[in-house]
Amino acid sequence: MVSVCANGRLASEITKEHSLEFCEGRGSPFEKLYNLDAHTLLLGVGFDRCTSLHYAESLVPQRRTTVHRFPMIENGKRVWVETPDMANDDGVHFPVVGDQFVASNSIRAGRVGNADAKLFSTRKLVDFAEAYFARVLS
Repeated sequence: MVSVCANGRLASEITKEHSLEFCEGRGSPFEKLYNLDAHTLLLGVGFDRCTSLHYAESLVPQRRTTVHRFPMIENGKRVWVETPDMANDDGVHFPVVGDQFVASNSIRAGRVGNADAKLFSTRKLVDFAEAYFARVLS
């Protein structure tokens, strides 16, 4: 459901375990990036494409969830697997969280080629967004 690639000395540690259930939540590569105090680079996209916001929302009890259904091969046969996961935001909260985060935090913004770029602390964004979701989804 959520592909993650990594490069560098911690790449295998970040990507070695990735559950199908709540694949953007606890135990996921996104939690590992948070714990490592990594930085996020949005390159040519807005906060509506920032998966760390799904991780932030997964931390609150009143999170929005869905069930994903997808095919897998088991014992040579195609079977359908259903797993609980975070629901799509569809532009409802993520752009708002992003705008509020940018307005109240220090981020680096500029251009890389023809693309707008934003660089910021993943941990700061997740902490900010978790508080936002706890407030607005309660």
